[in-house]
Amino acid sequence: MKKVKLIFSFSLSVILFFSSGCLRRANPETFTAYTPILVAKSVLKNSVKLQGPVGIAEAAKIYYKDQYIFISEQFKGVHIIDNADPRSPVNKSFISVVGCVDMAIKNDVLYVDNAVDFVSIDLNEIKNGNLKILKRIENVFPEVAPPDAGAIPEKFNEKNRPEGTIIVGWKK
Repeated sequence: MKKVKLIFSFSLSVILFFSSGCLRRANPETFTAYTPILVAKSVLKNSVKLQGPVGIAEAAKIYYKDQYIFISEQFKGVHIIDNADPRSPVNKSFISVVGCVDMAIKNDVLYVDNAVDFVSIDLNEIKNGNLKILKRIENVFPEVAPPDAGAIPEKFNEKNRPEGTIIVGWKK
């Protein structure tokens, strides 16, 4: 039994060592067919806006809360659909959230990433046509890597682009 435990522990250690990237170079040269979309950090703070309905181009995550369907659109924001009559849903509004990749809802609060920042939004106010940001926590998330690479290429890191900018998306 001790031998099995020893072999298992050794195997697990080897797997963790290789999967953790210990053997990778510190700054691998990564290739991507994408270029970053940059926004000034000062602009990011005021980039969350409630606007009228817009068409859904590429739906990502979907949540259903009360009679509403919330559909995120990568790097753009969150669509709000009134589904009171499922035979005839109504596209009510769009919350523009630059750099949005993910969202979650708990109680009456929408949680969303605004590029590197974490933002919570009062859903009761949205239903009334108002945007109320409950809280913004800055620099919580790392910048998002391009879709075809596991890391941000060296040529696009902070020291190689305009000062004070954040990557909020990628374009081909």
